[in-house]
Amino acid sequence: MRRNPAWLGVGLALCLAACTPAGAGPAGSPGPVTSAAASTSTPEPVTVLKVGDCTGPIDLSGASITSLPAVPCDQAHYYEVHATFPLTGDAFPGTETLADQAAAQCAPAFVDYVGVEPAFGRYTSAYIAPDEAAWAVPENRVITCLVGSADGGLVGSAKNDFLVFPKTGQCTGPQNVPALEVKIIDCAESHSYEVFAAKKVDSATAPTKTELDKLFASVCQAGFKDFVGIDVGKSKYEVTYFIAGTDVWKKVADHRIVCSAGSPDAGIQGSLKGVKK
Repeated sequence: MRRNPAWLGVGLALCLAACTPAGAGPAGSPGPVTSAAASTSTPEPVTVLKVGDCTGPIDLSGASITSLPAVPCDQAHYYEVHATFPLTGDAFPGTETLADQAAAQCAPAFVDYVGVEPAFGRYTSAYIAPDEAAWAVPENRVITCLVGSADGGLVGSAKNDFLVFPKTGQCTGPQNVPALEVKIIDCAESHSYEVFAAKKVDSATAPTKTELDKLFASVCQAGFKDFVGIDVGKSKYEVTYFIAGTDVWKKVADHRIVCSAGSPDAGIQGSLKGVKK
C-alpha cells in the first residue's frame, strides 16, 4: 500500500497518568502502586536486597513471598531496587501504616532515582514490606522500593532512565496507541515500525506548530530519505513521530522528537535501512 506523503504524529495524551496502574501517594502524587508482603515461617531473614539489585517476577497482588534472589541487571529482569528504608519499633505497625510509609518514602525516592514521576515514565513503582510473621525477624523490618515492569524484559538499570519514547534502532508494534503502551519488538521479528532518528528539543515549552513542522521536516523527513534511501513520498512506508504534547511537556523529561519508518500493517522483518522502496 502506498502512502504519499505519509506521516503521523504520536504525542502523549492528557490521560497519561491514567495509563499507569491505579494508585497514588499523598496529596495525589504518584506513589507505590502495588506491593508484595515479605513472609517467613523460619527465624531467618526473608531476603536481603540492596539498592541497584534486580529481580525476577514478583507477585504484586499482596501475596506473601518467602525468597527473592537478585538477578544480574544486564540480563532480562522485572524490577530493580531503587531505595530501602529501615522500619523502627518492636510492634508490627499493620499493613495500612506500612503502605502509607511506603507511599511517603518510595515516591520521592523513585523521582530521585529515575528522574521523573512514575506517571510520566515507562516504569511502574512498587514496594515490598514485611507481614506480621516476617516482622518477628528484625532483619526483615525494611521497606524495599522497586522500579520496573510487570511484563519483565528490562535490560540495564532504570537509574536516570527517564525516556518515554523508543530509542534509535528499536522496533515497535503499532503506534496508534498511547505512547506508554507502544511495545518494543526485536527487529528480527515481525514489527510495524523502526526508529531511525531522534533529536532533543531544548525548550522550556513544547514546540509550536510551526516549530514542529520544521523539526519534522529536518529530522524525520530528511532522516527518512537518508535511512530508507528514497523520499517518503515515493516510498511504500510511512514516517511517524513521537513528541510530548503541551499538556505534559513540563512533567515529562523526554523532550525528543523521535522518528520511525514503517507501516501500520506490520509484517516487517529486519531493518528498513537502505531498502529503497
